[in-house]
Amino acid sequence: MRNGHTANQAVLDILSQDPAWAAYAIADLRPDLANHCRWHVAPDASGLALLYHGLAPPILLTAGSPEGVAAALSNANLPPELFLSVLPSHLPAVQHHYQRVSPQKMVRMVLPPGKNIPAPTQPTRRLTPSDIDRLDALFHHGGAYAPDAFDSGQLKDGYFFGIEDCNGTLAAAGGTHIVFRSPNPPLTGAIQNASSAICSLHKLISQGVAAIGNIYTRPDRRGQGYGKAVTTSITRALQQEGFSLFVLNVNEQNLVARSIYEKLGFEVHCHFYEGFASKGQ
Repeated sequence: MRNGHTANQAVLDILSQDPAWAAYAIADLRPDLANHCRWHVAPDASGLALLYHGLAPPILLTAGSPEGVAAALSNANLPPELFLSVLPSHLPAVQHHYQRVSPQKMVRMVLPPGKNIPAPTQPTRRLTPSDIDRLDALFHHGGAYAPDAFDSGQLKDGYFFGIEDCNGTLAAAGGTHIVFRSPNPPLTGAIQNASSAICSLHKLISQGVAAIGNIYTRPDRRGQGYGKAVTTSITRALQQEGFSLFVLNVNEQNLVARSIYEKLGFEVHCHFYEGFASKGQ
């Protein structure tokens, strides 16, 4: 059983089997995030559970076979509460440890390599950390699909764009949850005998992995193509920077957003669950 802050070859092998699903976990290999990670791997290296302690409650990400995930969780030091992001086949293993689970059905989408994204039809502007107050004011308008995982630190190294009203307030905005790119991926362990999948993972990280999110349009400005323009600008910026894998999540019930992403060329990769879980009765 592998339990630790550092990802070894067993972890990398599991992550490399489905990079589009494991994109967030792969991005958590970033040196500044690695110390927040606790990797738990099944004895036969068939599945893993990642507990990311950089947020409260911790986030649980799983990958591998259902049996492997169950084995990884069985010897993990699980917190009383967490936020989960798991495949449907992994949910029973989580429910074995957490009596109260409120999963939301989600869709993971990915842009196929080489997909050409046309220029946005609305003017957008690249946002910087100095725009944090304006972003907070925009997101505080709330609603069913308002961003709930935005952190000011995402602006520092992320790709954010917005659309302004004539008075300079933000009418729409969006960006990246997380990005990771390193020409020399800081992955632990010798890889002289690494599998071709792990070598592909190293190449992927050297090109760049990103998760797009925080897309939001103010209620009085919806229906004007702002969300599409913002998403287009983010995606094109990532493409121009050479990123090779970028994914996004959308609530299964948010048909409007999903339609926008599909029109841009994003495709459904898988369905999954996210939500809060606790051990309390």
